[in-house]
Amino acid sequence: MSEKIAVIDIGTNSIKFCIAANNNGKLKQIEDSILPGRMGENFRQTGKISPSAMNRNIQILHQLCEQSRRSGVSRIIAIGTMILRSAVNANIFIQKVKDVCGIDIQVLSGDEEARLSYLAAISSMNNISGNVCVIDTGGGSTELTFGKNQHISNSLSFDIGAVILTESFCKHDPVTNQDLHLMWHHIQQTINLHEMKQSVNVLIGSCGAITTMAAVKHQISDYDPEVIHGSILTQKDVLTQINLYASKTIDQRKRIQGIPSGRADIALAGACISKYVMEKLQCDQIIVCDRGLRYGVILEAFSGKQMPKINAD
Repeated sequence: MSEKIAVIDIGTNSIKFCIAANNNGKLKQIEDSILPGRMGENFRQTGKISPSAMNRNIQILHQLCEQSRRSGVSRIIAIGTMILRSAVNANIFIQKVKDVCGIDIQVLSGDEEARLSYLAAISSMNNISGNVCVIDTGGGSTELTFGKNQHISNSLSFDIGAVILTESFCKHDPVTNQDLHLMWHHIQQTINLHEMKQSVNVLIGSCGAITTMAAVKHQISDYDPEVIHGSILTQKDVLTQINLYASKTIDQRKRIQGIPSGRADIALAGACISKYVMEKLQCDQIIVCDRGLRYGVILEAFSGKQMPKINAD
């Protein structure tokens, strides 16, 4: 008999939603969508989830829970990341979601977020060998997870993401050279890789910032995971897109083929984080992964056990 699970990933920029079925050990994706919740609006200034963001996201979550129940899922797993780790009123939001939607939100640590993103990426890639780093840069944080095969050697989490960077440094539209200089300096100061324990042979990107760049590179207006997953971005590709985004207003970026309207304002910041990590890891290319954190949650839920662990022997 087939079992269905729904996963709702509540992030700083978006809510990601997936329903998958396990039919005698074979996983099948039934639904996969991304909704622009923008939970992190004005978070940098206030340290709080704003009333408008709270109401907007609760409404989205209610709709997703209703859809999940109509689909006959046996479990709804809701997870929260940086914004729910950091906002001073996160507990109020979590309680409201429980009251309205009837679900509990599990707030992941940075290590847990990194571990599950690594699991999703490694499980979805073929013929990956050597030392691997998986980068997952979201709206509010960036996780780097290092390992080899199913073995994770180290995980680093940084409180820097595309929404927070955009609100902090992109003061003009289009951005100025001074905006870019200040943002780049902050990225350099925040992403500290001194604790990196291994060289990197393969860099995998598992986040909206990187899948968006892949969609722009391939000039696809209707997002197609079959085209995106496993494709390659070089440092030259990323730099080209940084220059493209920096030269345009947000409205002009929305007309670039491949950019969802909900990511037009933050695409530049996400590309800058990606470029910096590629430089520091001395990786000329990044393999694009369309299977993010939510897929790691699904794999672990169906397996019934935690795998793999951070800093395993």
